[in-house]
Amino acid sequence: NVPEDFGYLAVFECDDVDWVEKKVHDQFAEFRHYSSSKRKTEFFWSGCIEKAISYAKDLKGVSDKTNIETEGVVDDTGSKNRPRTTFEMIGLEVGTEIHWYNDKSITAVVADSINEISYNGKNGSISSIATEINASKGRKSKVNGFLCFKCNDIRLFKLRPDQQDKE
Repeated sequence: NVPEDFGYLAVFECDDVDWVEKKVHDQFAEFRHYSSSKRKTEFFWSGCIEKAISYAKDLKGVSDKTNIETEGVVDDTGSKNRPRTTFEMIGLEVGTEIHWYNDKSITAVVADSINEISYNGKNGSISSIATEINASKGRKSKVNGFLCFKCNDIRLFKLRPDQQDKE
């Protein structure tokens, strides 16, 4: 239940989640994010990402897992406030087969024009199913499904019109 689209910039593991969460909440209270509907969020912040990453790296019992957890799924577009990716936007029709970015044996089928796919007889959002697949591979982080799946060997995110000219 996130207030806006997002990409991963950093992923950390820690020994004491409750202690680290309290420290982060206390340190960055003034940076609370307000959603586009002006609703204050409890677990999201704006305008402090570099400070937050640096702060987290220095906390006792915290280890940086960014390169491991986000391998192949990091949203490096740098774009903020872009429209949500949909199958209609990227030109994929219902029934189109897609596959996992680094394992063509993991396939799913586009189930609607927005973000629903069918995988192993189950329908769900592309990101929730991608997160389940990621978890089955031992990775605990949530992921953007449009970055995890490919069609014709192109990541779905790269099919967005605003990504066409980017390398």
